Amino acid sequence: MTAKLLVVDDEPRMAELTADLLRRAGYSVEVARSGSEALERVRVASPDLMLLDYEMPDMEAPEVLDSLRAGGRGGRIPFPVIILTGARHSPGDQVVGLERGASDFVVKGTDRQVVLARVHSALRERASAPAAVTRGGLQVDASRGFAQLDGRPLKLERRPLMMLQLLANRSGEVVSRSELLEAVWGSSYRGFEHSLEQAVHRIRRELREPGWIETIRGIGYRLTVRP
Repeated sequence: MTAKLLVVDDEPRMAELTADLLRRAGYSVEVARSGSEALERVRVASPDLMLLDYEMPDMEAPEVLDSLRAGGRGGRIPFPVIILTGARHSPGDQVVGLERGASDFVVKGTDRQVVLARVHSALRERASAPAAVTRGGLQVDASRGFAQLDGRPLKLERRPLMMLQLLANRSGEVVSRSELLEAVWGSSYRGFEHSLEQAVHRIRRELREPGWIETIRGIGYRLTVRP
């Protein structure tokens, strides 16, 4: 089945160049020329992946991501979003985008094959998400944006949800910070360590029992199933 992609860019020439590249790669592609138009298209029919320009006249990428999260199940964006940025954007902008739910960043003008590889990787990650895991009263299925504890839904965004599922799959084991960064954020960039700590805080807050996740100082984290 052909993946449906949505390209969001207010620059007509750039939007059509990106769309044409993706169509020639075999994808079905629609184009939106603003953040508000993109949100309306998502309401009508959710794409399999969105390529989102960072800076547009009506909305910047973080605002679009916030709106997508608000409309998603459990506050989660239901499809990967790759942000397209100009060269001037800093690692800090990337951190903001990733914390808001973006899957990846691509600088405009990046080699076409790299862009296609990033798209393919994001779609493959979505399709090959690990199976749901149950540990005691805890159930997690990141591919469906679902988690619950003793029947109580846990409101977690995409990355905290992925992190919880990874820790649950490895319950009783210490998972290093670097492994979590690579598996969940797709990078070992130290600037994302604050995002990792925030994700742990959000998971603990939702579980309401800090003892579920143990901090192993200087190494990483371990999930211990509570009775």
